[in-house]
Amino acid sequence: MANTTLKISAKRAWWLKPYCFGVAAMSALTGREPDWDKVKAMIRRGITFKFESTSEGIGGA
Repeated sequence: MANTTLKISAKRAWWLKPYCFGVAAMSALTGREPDWDKVKAMIRRGITFKFESTSEGIGGA
């Protein structure tokens, strides 16, 4: 029987955490809601995923 392993890695850009804190701070200071579509787009830009797949056949080590 063949074994397949899937490894998923996620990386966060260095600027994503300060960006989120900045959005929350400005929202608290102004008392207004942020543009959630823009926030969502920035979060998607700041997180990257890497997928790796390995297969081992019968008798594979």
